[in-house]
Amino acid sequence: MTHKAHIQIDLDAKLADDFAAAVTSAQTSQTEVLQAMVQDYVERQKVDADYRSFLEAKVSRGRSDAAAGDVVSIEDAEQIFAARRKQAIKASGA
Repeated sequence: MTHKAHIQIDLDAKLADDFAAAVTSAQTSQTEVLQAMVQDYVERQKVDADYRSFLEAKVSRGRSDAAAGDVVSIEDAEQIFAARRKQAIKASGA
């Protein structure tokens, strides 16, 4: 059995009227639109949370590497990636 919850929101009267007109024009219901919006919001929050976790782990790893002295100077990084670019261009046949 599906449990249902009710959410009550307060809107400015003009916004509520505009919303009612928009859903009528789209031949849908306020409930359908709000359910879709809530579902989309929940899904985006999950993706954002996953990305934040990924980013925090990446930053933590970078800080650990830096603390351990496992770093590359900007000059060395430029040389490494210049060689990689050259190799990629050569491999593409350009």
